[in-house]
Amino acid sequence: MFIETKSGKTRCQIDADSVGCEAPFTNSPMTEGEHANGVNVTAGGAVQWVLGNLGAIPAVTIDYRTYTAQGWTITASVDGTRFTNDRTGHGMFVSIDNVETF
Repeated sequence: MFIETKSGKTRCQIDADSVGCEAPFTNSPMTEGEHANGVNVTAGGAVQWVLGNLGAIPAVTIDYRTYTAQGWTITASVDGTRFTNDRTGHGMFVSIDNVETF
């Protein structure tokens, strides 16, 4: 499943095992000599920054509210989007300026 935030700045791929988001992050780490534009978190809490390109995918634009999909609770707000795995409680909060994993 692919989603896009209401702002149009962040796109994410969600499946049962992980969530990966792509955005023009302002404070991402360097990966292969470039600032990472993708971040992935697994249901177990492992995080990885990547150089991503989801391409021209058909994504569902989400509004500012709470959703459930693929075993994740997705809480979208004007400040960012929180993904929490329903089974483990691990996940991440994603915004252009900040990514927090838990």
